[in-house]
Amino acid sequence: MSLRLSNISHRFGRVAVVQDATLEVAPGEILSLFGPSGCGKTTLLRLTAGLEKLQKGAVELEGKTLAAPGQEIPPEKREIGFVFQDFVLFPHLSVKQNIAFGCDGPAKKVKTRVAAQLEAMDLGGLAERYPFELSGGQQQRTALARALIREPKALLLDEPFASIDTALRRRVREDLRRILKEQNVSVVMVTHDPEEALVLGDRVALMKEGRIVEAAAPEILFRSPQTPEGATIFPGSQVVAGAIENGILKTAIGDFPAEGLASGSGLAVIREGAIAGEITKTGGLEVVDLRFSGPDWVAYLATPSLSPPIRVRLSEKVKIGQRLSLSFDPCNIFIFLNQ
Repeated sequence: MSLRLSNISHRFGRVAVVQDATLEVAPGEILSLFGPSGCGKTTLLRLTAGLEKLQKGAVELEGKTLAAPGQEIPPEKREIGFVFQDFVLFPHLSVKQNIAFGCDGPAKKVKTRVAAQLEAMDLGGLAERYPFELSGGQQQRTALARALIREPKALLLDEPFASIDTALRRRVREDLRRILKEQNVSVVMVTHDPEEALVLGDRVALMKEGRIVEAAAPEILFRSPQTPEGATIFPGSQVVAGAIENGILKTAIGDFPAEGLASGSGLAVIREGAIAGEITKTGGLEVVDLRFSGPDWVAYLATPSLSPPIRVRLSEKVKIGQRLSLSFDPCNIFIFLNQ
């Protein structure tokens, strides 16, 4: 059985923060909930945990209804763990005391469970330390151990790397995914970092203006995205606007097939490496900026009708003011209506 969110909507006053959101997360699955700040991700997490009263829809865990309009099981009885963005560790408690906090049962059993979590999180040598003596990654693992010691059936993570230095994030991410997979719980992780969403998630749910617009495994989003949000989540993607006329998207950098799409405003999502440039004496786009990005150069090209400039990777240095003609790899360009 799984964690299921069905048709959830929520308002703060007149503002619709979450609109008809439906998700299902299987045991052992990590779902990345991705979207820009303010799109409703954290509100959806808080509704799932019971920290906000549900207005519409339902939250179910292993077939049991946890929340529906007029029916609310308290957060502490939901068998759902929640790790907040800032970890919320008690500064006056040691690592092992923080982990044990709120863990019910005989003292001997609690001690055994704390020892197991210390080992699982590689915190054995830090048990007596206090939060101020820990690195960001160690604090994160302590907060995670505190959430998991109660053996929840689902775990919610809100921006788990926000307080960790960028240089440490990659290693900490790898550790976190391994630990979560070993625990075999349903995991929903909120993030606005696309790389984070793709690296950690078995699936990625894309949220925009309170709605889930697409949910799929990273490899499916890469091969056949159904929305501009799904196509642009991959680093290096660029978006060029244009107009669709008679099955062709006309843009400032060229025309692209748009078969099956109605006439109107359109978008071309161009993946990293899908554009090649060659110096030309006539036509083409002007190089307005050039930056080294070893081992290649990145040229920024513009026309009066193109904003922002388009980026092109080049193997050789060119000069600002030169013009480049462009060629495209159609397999890495995706066309959508601009809705």
